[in-house]
Amino acid sequence: MPHSPVSEEKLVGFPARCQSLRQKLRVSRPELASWLGVGRSYVSVMEKGRLAPSRPVFQLIEKLEAAANLKQLAMHMPQPDTTATPSPVMSGLPPEAIAALDRLVQSEEEAPSALAPVTAPAMPEEMPVTREKNAFALRVAALRAKMGVTRPKLAQRLGVSRQYVTKIENGAHASLPVIKLIEKLEAEILNGTTSSSEPTVHDTPSAALSAAPAIQPAAVIEAPAGAPSPPLPPSIPAAPVSGMPRISALPVLTIPAARDLTAPSLAAFAATEHFAFSVTDPDAFAMRLAGDAMLPQHHDGELAILYPNTAPHTGNRVIARLSDSLGGDILFRIYSTADHGHSIVLSSLNPLYPPVTLTPDEIAWIYPVATTVRQMLL
Repeated sequence: MPHSPVSEEKLVGFPARCQSLRQKLRVSRPELASWLGVGRSYVSVMEKGRLAPSRPVFQLIEKLEAAANLKQLAMHMPQPDTTATPSPVMSGLPPEAIAALDRLVQSEEEAPSALAPVTAPAMPEEMPVTREKNAFALRVAALRAKMGVTRPKLAQRLGVSRQYVTKIENGAHASLPVIKLIEKLEAEILNGTTSSSEPTVHDTPSAALSAAPAIQPAAVIEAPAGAPSPPLPPSIPAAPVSGMPRISALPVLTIPAARDLTAPSLAAFAATEHFAFSVTDPDAFAMRLAGDAMLPQHHDGELAILYPNTAPHTGNRVIARLSDSLGGDILFRIYSTADHGHSIVLSSLNPLYPPVTLTPDEIAWIYPVATTVRQMLL
């Protein structure tokens, strides 16, 4: 009995996904074809968008994407044994594919030495920065140079290992707590308040989060039925780089309301409730999450606090609204870039959801999630 064809909706961006997967795993078309059980020309035509894959081929590509994504996300967390845990996602893959996925982890652990190190104070005991840099990697290297500290010293300030700092400067993704702490140190450099005598942060993600500006939730304010939603206070100044949070009545949007949002300033008019919260972005708003794409870390009903005036960086959680041509869906994902910044990759924590590669033109808006709040239901 023939397999049913793959829906057109699922095939959006599929040729680019195939190429991205093959480049990520560093395999040739013949190698990928052998894993899929098809001919080399089949892969070539499929990558050019001239042939829709059969359902078995599509499902195996999705499985490879999920496995690669899971491996990379595990490497980005400052936890020593994450990659050693077997995953059911790997079951059923060809042995050659599993070996390529293992090489993917090794390439992040042992960066090649073909490129020159970035400009920084001479530190003979450190490994050079050797991978192609993303914007966040260059920011970390520049921060360390401005602070005049070694990687071990910066690692101590961040509460992570020296190897983890090296991976970040080599282009690996950083965890959200580390990103927030890096941003805090950058702000201190900008304001001239950095001190080498600051207390050391312990090696836990919660400690890194505690170093970020304090954010305290207050209460949900329900709007009376039929009453217009109150707008945000008009006198809030532009958000500073860091610190000085202010309590604001944030509009809370549902996913359907967010689909119709054309500018963050209009969020107040699309909300039926408001949430009192401490923020630094005058256009910040909240969105009630739904779906299982970010399980097990995020659940239905959580409130995501969005900062529209902040550009997302690699490793950030983001909420993106796709263009009308792609259906205008709302995605809650982890942000990264590919193709030297020309493509945006949105990855899920749930291995059942493959990463989505998009061009900037295919995204109507994308805002970083400053934090999430899980409300207690009484």
